[in-house]
Amino acid sequence: MMAPMQVEMGGGNLGAFFAPDALLVKQTMRGCLQECFGCEARSEFEVAPLDWSQVDGYKISEGALAQGNTMYALEQSGFFIRCCWEDGRPFDMKVSQWVADAKTNKETAGTGMPLVNYKKECGCPLNFTVPLGDAGEVTCPCCFNLPAVEMTSPDGSPLGSLSKYICDINLLVPKLQYEEPAGNPVYVVKPETCCGGCCMKCSCGGKGCVMIPFYFHDPQTGEPISPGYQPDAPQIRKVWAGFKKECCSTADTFAVKFPDGIDAKRKAGLLGMTFLIDFTVFERQNEAA
Repeated sequence: MMAPMQVEMGGGNLGAFFAPDALLVKQTMRGCLQECFGCEARSEFEVAPLDWSQVDGYKISEGALAQGNTMYALEQSGFFIRCCWEDGRPFDMKVSQWVADAKTNKETAGTGMPLVNYKKECGCPLNFTVPLGDAGEVTCPCCFNLPAVEMTSPDGSPLGSLSKYICDINLLVPKLQYEEPAGNPVYVVKPETCCGGCCMKCSCGGKGCVMIPFYFHDPQTGEPISPGYQPDAPQIRKVWAGFKKECCSTADTFAVKFPDGIDAKRKAGLLGMTFLIDFTVFERQNEAA
């Protein structure tokens, strides 16, 4: 077999961790009791390689869910900022090699080799609410200082890629842009749309009709990366991860299929894009449902 691609990014050989063509990014149920009392918990993720043939629409096979993890990610952020400014909070998502306890097979946080970080600065939420007195309130979009995640090495050195939420005339369609280096757009990631691009084509299922695949689009032409809006097209898709997790927590699971021919560094950048999609699109959607 061909040896994994060597990509040194401050945390070792990323090529060994980002060699697969697809990844399963599984948010854990960490802090679910804390969130029941209205406190936003730190996000925690387990990442495993994925065989895309195990994805069937919005369902994923038990074999895929049981696949051994290779990476672990934990949000670093302050408790008070999560409570007071949860939708605009800054964080540093630290990704490390998965190291499991021999007895419990659970990740022992912070013991694996650091691989890469994703840093988000304090910013504005996607929407803000304006009180109208006796008439109630109105929610308006916020189109400045929107959430963005920069990829850095474990020591904090910038690695030249940025994922950011973008705002345009079609406010009802969530969309993000991946830049590499920062300022040079590589992909626009958004759902399939209808009505001339004004609305997204939704498939109801799970929590609040939000099982929506985000496809990779050419930033210049706006066209989806080949083969279009097909089940096996490059995409970031929220998948159903079982009744217990979906109905008893706010934790989400994402199947990520990378565009063909990209290197490990770009795949690492798109993992950061996945974390940003969870933060901007899915993290608060249960409260709105």
